[in-house]
Amino acid sequence: MPLFLRSLPLSFLTLWHYVFWLPLVLIICIPFMLLAILPLVGMVVLTAIATFISFAGFMSALAAHGRDDEPAFGKLIGSSLLLSVINILVSILVIVIAIAVGMAAEYLGIGTEVIVPGLEEIPFATGVGALVYVGLSSLFYCAMAVPMTALAAAATPRGRNPGPFYGFGAGLFSVGMAWALWIAGLVLLGFFMAIAEGVGFGMQTAVSSMFGIPLEEQIKIDWWFLGLSVVYALWGTCWFCATAVLAWDRTVQRQTSVKTEVETVARLSANDLRALREARMPGRGDQH
Repeated sequence: MPLFLRSLPLSFLTLWHYVFWLPLVLIICIPFMLLAILPLVGMVVLTAIATFISFAGFMSALAAHGRDDEPAFGKLIGSSLLLSVINILVSILVIVIAIAVGMAAEYLGIGTEVIVPGLEEIPFATGVGALVYVGLSSLFYCAMAVPMTALAAAATPRGRNPGPFYGFGAGLFSVGMAWALWIAGLVLLGFFMAIAEGVGFGMQTAVSSMFGIPLEEQIKIDWWFLGLSVVYALWGTCWFCATAVLAWDRTVQRQTSVKTEVETVARLSANDLRALREARMPGRGDQH
């Protein structure tokens, strides 16, 4: 059975841990938000904050999987800063590739205008470039799921840092399937629009309350559907992280098995050499 299906039961256990971990992680991030206003540094800080928040999902999945160790937040912050720099560099590279593909499509005159739901028609080259950017960014994020799980598992007082690319690309099919199915459900079932309307309602109400601006037309909210949308969004994150944890666990077991086999072969080889020497020198053992 593929990992993205095997991880379904674990995803619901992960959700139980996630609703406790996420608020704590968000509270820890509040003081660092002030650094986001600094030039250049702000980009790294914002990316690091987003990475640190995403660690909450992997830590929750590890806890649901039986790895409920004491976390070392200092290590998580350090890993978040390192990954933020890597993510920014990769994003720049992906943007360059997307622009190049879009310019090539425009130069060759491929395709016509693309109709985007809810938006105006956009040039074909722009649409292709956007798809390339989203596709490559999603692929890289899915490939980094196991390394992020490894960093989260090592973020304990006695944990050993495995490096930012441990298990890069491991379980990519299952992790990518969990990601794609979750996003597809978010869009096709209308959950994304419900959450967007909820955010708009919250901003509209906040502005009206702070500045005393009367609302001409208030956004109507289906609260039951909004609640279901939020639960689905949280669960989808947990499903993605649970799949990554199973892929990480499989990677660790395989590497441990290979290491054991190598050590066993090396030990047997040493014994064979010793036996061969003794066989060539039969009188040596009689001297003792």
